[in-house]
Parts: sequence; C-alpha cells; structure tokens
Amino acid sequence: MSHRSSLSYFALCAVALLTILSGSMINPLLSIFAKNIGATGVIVGLVVASYWTSRVFLEIPSGLLPSKLGYFLPMALGLSLTSLGNFLCRFVNNPYQLMAARMMIGLGAPLFFAVAMTFVVDTFTTERRGSAMGFFQGVEFIGTLLGASLSGYVVSLFEFRGAFLLSAALGATALALLAVSGIRGKRRAEADSSIISPSSILEVLRSRNLLVVAGSIFAEFVLSMGVLYTILPIYLHEDVGLPLTTVGLTLAARSFGFVASMFTMGSVSDKIGRRPVLLFGLAATGLLSLALGHASSVPFIAATIFGIGVSTGAIWIVSPVIAAESVRPALRGAAIGTYRTFFDLGSILGPIIMTIINEGLGRRMCFYVAAMILLANVLPALWMRETR
Repeated sequence: MSHRSSLSYFALCAVALLTILSGSMINPLLSIFAKNIGATGVIVGLVVASYWTSRVFLEIPSGLLPSKLGYFLPMALGLSLTSLGNFLCRFVNNPYQLMAARMMIGLGAPLFFAVAMTFVVDTFTTERRGSAMGFFQGVEFIGTLLGASLSGYVVSLFEFRGAFLLSAALGATALALLAVSGIRGKRRAEADSSIISPSSILEVLRSRNLLVVAGSIFAEFVLSMGVLYTILPIYLHEDVGLPLTTVGLTLAARSFGFVASMFTMGSVSDKIGRRPVLLFGLAATGLLSLALGHASSVPFIAATIFGIGVSTGAIWIVSPVIAAESVRPALRGAAIGTYRTFFDLGSILGPIIMTIINEGLGRRMCFYVAAMILLANVLPALWMRETR
C-alpha cells in the first residue's frame, strides 16, 4: 500500500469517528425526545426503528456503487444526508416528522459505511485486511463510546434541539475532511460500469461463505439489540435488583471488551485464519449468553458482559472481511452490503422477537433463544472455506 493510500485510510478512520460520534450523542436518549414531542407506546419504538428500516433497503445497492461511481461520491452523499437529517431533527414538532428525519439519516448510513468498508478491503492485501478492518471498526466503536458517554451532558447543556444542531455540525465537518482526504480521485481497480445488475446480486447471494457470515451477524444483532439493549437492562434492574446507576456501569463492561477485541482479533485472523475467529465468536457468545441468563452477582455479571464484548467483537471483525473475500473483487461492495443488510434485519427483528418471548415465556428464555440462534450458526461456520 502506498503512502498516499495509507493517509487516505487514516483520514477515513477520522471521518468515521466524527460520523459515529454525531449520531451517538443523540441515539441513547432518542426515545425520551420522542416522548417529549408526543410519541407514546409503539410509536416510540417505530421512531427508533425508522433509522434501521430505511437503511436496510440501501445496503446492497450502496455496496455496488463504488464500481460505477468511485468511492467519494456515494460517501459524500451519505454524509450529506446524515448531516441534513440531523439538522431537520432540530425543527420537528411531532413523532412522525422525527421518523421522516431519522429515515433520511438511515439512508445516509449505508452510503457512507458500506462504501467505506469496501474502500478498506480494496486498499489492503489479505495479509493486512483483517487488522485494517479491526482498526477501522475499533475507531468507530470508540466514537460510539465517546458519544454515548457525552450524550447526557450534551443534551443537558444544549437541550435536544441544540444537540441535533451539534450533530449536524459534526457531520458537516466529517464531509469537509472527506473532501480533503485524497479519496476523491480514487476508483476501484476493477470498476465495471455494468456491474450493477440482478445477476450480480444473485452471484453474491450464491456464495456459501457470505451466507455463513450473514447468518452469524444476524444472530449477533438479535442478541445485541434484542437482549443486551432491550431485555438485559430490565433483567438486571428487576430480576437481579441492581439500581439504575449500577446497571449502566455494568453494561459498560461490554464496551471495554469490544474495544479490546476490535484491536486484536483482526490481526489474529490474519495469522490463523478467519474461520477459527468466527467460530470462537459464535461459540463463546452463545455460551456466555446462557451464563448471563443465570448470573446474579454483580462481579460475575460484569465479567460475563465483558466476555460477550470480546466474543461479539470477534464476529464483527471477521464477518465483513469474510464477506469481501467470498466473491470476486468487483463484487466486494455488494458482498459487504449484503452482510450489512443482515445486521440491519437483526436490529429490526431482535427487539420484536425478544419482547414477544419476554411477555410469553419470561426474560430468561430470551437468553436461551439468543444462545440457540448463535450456536446454530457454529455448524455452518465449520463448513466455511478459507479463501484468503
């Protein structure tokens, strides 16, 4: 990789950090703002889901765009939609207007992130691709941690509408940095103006390895969004009896495990292969989910959640790399878009599935079902072929 490409990569990491930070300052408290402007019951959930619902339709098309338009234009459009959507949130007066603005942000997300991930896998050779993707996603997650930590302070200082303006300003700054990153003139080495076609998508969907990681990341997001972000806080507070402040601190243990995994698992996969890392992530996360369903002491709960952070980080790191390496280079973007579609679906369906199970069968069954879905993906992963 040339020095110029290296600079572009690190600039892109900085752009991703700003973009994630702009959203993470609002997302943890979005449901409260929705209630403040009139949302009740299921409408609150629809406001939160609107972001994921809109982005799911653009993941695969976004991954295909670099072959036709290059990297810069789709990413710039995505950042523009994200910044504009946050700006419009400043002026909404009811939950339906908020849904529309959030859907605009959801449309911008895959245009930037799917294309950015395609740039990363195209820039690095197989020997360094895993560590490069690990660093890129690790930087993203640091943005999530920082934004979530600052969210309460930012909203208290500027109120919700001022916080939306700050998010829009961060998005605009990210766009300006992208413009000077050196990516503008870069195009895919194997670009093909005719690549965007139904046959191309079908070719991607016939990849066995891609289907393996699609199922794996779907299972991981059913756990993350359905159990860890929906059921687990209630479980810790009502069943285990932890006060809300301790619940927040305990859940933060996953973030530390995730960051540790992000900066190590990529390099490990470059040395020993993608499949062992994916198998570790699936098996360990499934078993830890079972353990968490029976945890009662705070130290054990925190340690288990930290372990889940490490194991889910392993899944996150290798899945997009496997997806990209499972198809010919011209279709890498489409493969990454397909992979991202499945974690969007997990994010939409996970909370719905787990709240239904929680109501009918109890909270502990949510941990069992999440574990079963994860462990069911171990056998297909054993059949996966290494393609490095």
